[in-house]
Amino acid sequence: MLNTRPRDLHAFEIAIFCALRLEADAMVALFDDIWEEEQYKKGTGDTNSYTFGRIHQHPVVLVHMPRMGKASASSVAASLRSSFPYIRVGFLVGICGGVPFSGRGKQEIILGDVIISTHIVQSDFGRLYPHTFARKKSPQENLGRPSPEVGGFLSKLQGQAVQTGFKDSMRADLTPSKYPGTSKDKLFEAGYIHKHAVTTACTVCAQCTQPQDDICAEALNSSCADLGCDSSRVVLRARIQTMNTEGYSTSSYCPAIHFGGLASGDQVIKSAFHRDHIAEQEGVIGFEMEGAGLWDTIPTIVVKGVCDYSDSHKGKDWQLYAAATAAACAKGMLKIWRGSVRRMEDTSNEEQSAPSPTHQIFSGSFTAGRNIYNGDTFTAQSINF
Repeated sequence: MLNTRPRDLHAFEIAIFCALRLEADAMVALFDDIWEEEQYKKGTGDTNSYTFGRIHQHPVVLVHMPRMGKASASSVAASLRSSFPYIRVGFLVGICGGVPFSGRGKQEIILGDVIISTHIVQSDFGRLYPHTFARKKSPQENLGRPSPEVGGFLSKLQGQAVQTGFKDSMRADLTPSKYPGTSKDKLFEAGYIHKHAVTTACTVCAQCTQPQDDICAEALNSSCADLGCDSSRVVLRARIQTMNTEGYSTSSYCPAIHFGGLASGDQVIKSAFHRDHIAEQEGVIGFEMEGAGLWDTIPTIVVKGVCDYSDSHKGKDWQLYAAATAAACAKGMLKIWRGSVRRMEDTSNEEQSAPSPTHQIFSGSFTAGRNIYNGDTFTAQSINF
């Protein structure tokens, strides 16, 4: 009975937000059912685009954000409220930059890991002085704590028994995905700048010796392989060394899950110096761009896969896999989330003869309810991020 299609939008209590198309594709690929949008009528003034479906026992609505950033997130959240009056929780699912070391270096985050937010820091809200940027930190100017319901749920998720269960669920959903491999997970020293390695190749890069110095436009848009970044400047990490020593299967590897604060702002962080400074000042373990726009409007849990280290060497090679790990984690969390009494009562009155669900196949190898990412065959539109 719980798996039938709801009659109207009042039955939806869970919203999923995705800023990029590859993030939405990864999430929709894990829907257990997909329902045609034509059955549901939006509220007056609602300009959002949605995908409707079911994950486990929950009817869910995925909100396709028109662009990245806090303003876009805030706008879609406001529009959502005009159509879905009973949304209890929002999941912001996608990719982020990670802080490689936290907790005095004891916690390691590697590419493909998932970060689940315990709080959000609006990192670009403050005053810019000639010598520094000072974030506003008064209680009135900061984002609040998670709602009691979300806070309790996050506390439950951090229990050992619960984590074991939803990691098993993640592993099953990630089976079709291909872990890119530790050889492609490179963290360079924080002081090592992404620039032309051969000084004769570029006069601008040749004069770059400090993090604040200029590098040329070509270097900004080139890969480490193209520039010849020095592999001897790669930082050795215990987790990577353990995986290389003990071995791992790319088909069954399950990423680690980290709970902590996320910095949210409209700036894409591509500086190890600023990454480490903000992480130390604010106690965050990752960087993303939409959470602050949702936080005060809808009780939100941010679930982001780490696709880079927020440094000048960041690229897009890990975006697809990180989007897949975040989607699998969100689905595992929804298996544990419990619907309200109102939702149960509303479902009991739904017609059992709902139309058969559609099975949607995306371009490439994203298939609803089946594959997330099949090796190197999925091709997504390049996004300058």
